[in-house]
Amino acid sequence: MELLKRQELCVCDLCEQLDISQSKLSFHLKNLKEAQLVRSRQEGRWIYYCLNLSQLALLENYLSQYQQFQHILPAHSCEEQ
Repeated sequence: MELLKRQELCVCDLCEQLDISQSKLSFHLKNLKEAQLVRSRQEGRWIYYCLNLSQLALLENYLSQYQQFQHILPAHSCEEQ
């Protein structure tokens, strides 16, 4: 996500910069795309990815509201008891 914050990148560039396989990267990009945190566009045989800034802003807002209630959340999960 940090790389995409700076610029739109194709899968091959992301693989190279992250030093991971294309299949592993595609799995993660698919999940980010399903969560609408990244967008993609195809140009010829290349797929370019960029951040979906409006969706990230919504997520950031949601998480900041969630943190306001952190003090009332249980300290342990049900599984730990």
